[in-house]
Amino acid sequence: MWWTTESLTVTPVGLRLDGVELVQLAREQGTPCFVYSARRIRHNLDAIREAMPARSLIQYAMKANRSHRVLDVIREYGGVGIDACSPGEVALALEAGFRPAEISFNASMLSDRDLDAVVASGVPVILDTFSALRRYRARVPRGTPIGLRFDPDVRAGYTSHLAYGRAKFGFDLGDFADVLQAASDFEVVGLHIHLGWGLREEAAGAVDLAFARLASLARRVPSLVWVNVGGGLGARYRGADRPLSLSRWGRALHEHLAPLGVAVVCEPGTAVVSDAGVLLVQVNTVERRRGVTWVGVDAGHAVDPCPVFYGIPIEVVHASCPADPVAGRYRVVGHINEASDVWATDVELPEVGEGDILAFLPAGAYAASMASNHCLRGNYAEVLIDP
Repeated sequence: MWWTTESLTVTPVGLRLDGVELVQLAREQGTPCFVYSARRIRHNLDAIREAMPARSLIQYAMKANRSHRVLDVIREYGGVGIDACSPGEVALALEAGFRPAEISFNASMLSDRDLDAVVASGVPVILDTFSALRRYRARVPRGTPIGLRFDPDVRAGYTSHLAYGRAKFGFDLGDFADVLQAASDFEVVGLHIHLGWGLREEAAGAVDLAFARLASLARRVPSLVWVNVGGGLGARYRGADRPLSLSRWGRALHEHLAPLGVAVVCEPGTAVVSDAGVLLVQVNTVERRRGVTWVGVDAGHAVDPCPVFYGIPIEVVHASCPADPVAGRYRVVGHINEASDVWATDVELPEVGEGDILAFLPAGAYAASMASNHCLRGNYAEVLIDP
């Protein structure tokens, strides 16, 4: 069972997360219910920090999971800031107890309202359009520190549409001199890049190339204080997945960026919270039609759109008896009134009955944070386990 961790375990009574029986928790809290492990979040932060150079900073990408309890765990961990990509996220980070200096605002295609809000917050910004440079300059004093985001002209990600190089984000590398000229009224203290979401092991060469390009740009900015490699560190969503290892990623940081003598910053989200979360749902329908055994559950893509809209797979596990022999193949679907509301099309599971609890995993990243209230089906519970 590739998805087990020191936190998520299989026992004779079913799945446990940090010692808590998930079936019983689902009965108590109701479903759908997202359950997060504080212990696993800390473990993941430890691993990322260990892979980074001595002068480094983690800024958690809160768009991955903005649960108040999760943010509390990250703030209390210490030495971790926040990567915010909207004024609303800035406001939430401040509400959660992060200081303005611990928050970085990094977003694209900014409106005047966005700029007004971030200026009022006092949070540092990273900008990536000439338009934003011009309009931000009209709002802040000369010499205000800023970061600049560049497109590394490298595409890598879990799928092709989750690879962000050559997309809408960042200045073109070829415009570097013009960008510095346009930013001459600021103090450029940082440079930023981002490749894509869910980097795989085969992306190691692309990561090397992108980090080398970032280092080359950095040597041309004498006022530089930090370089930021963005996010992209992934997680396993299938047994066959091979996410980019922290050791390979860390070697690239040490080789290309540590010698610059500035702080190395990253913005992980998925790698921090993905495998720390489980989504519990209840089976409401088991029915055979057209040669397919359909399993309907009380959660649809309104509470986690990633499988439907991004093609990101989930593992479906019988929470009561995950180790029992396979009894059949099932198509697991949600209760949204759309044909596309399918969690998994051909899943091998032990015998499934109406009323059973299933676990969808991993579900810690880009699930609840992307939920909607489509068809007024957006209700869910969130529970943090912190032994």
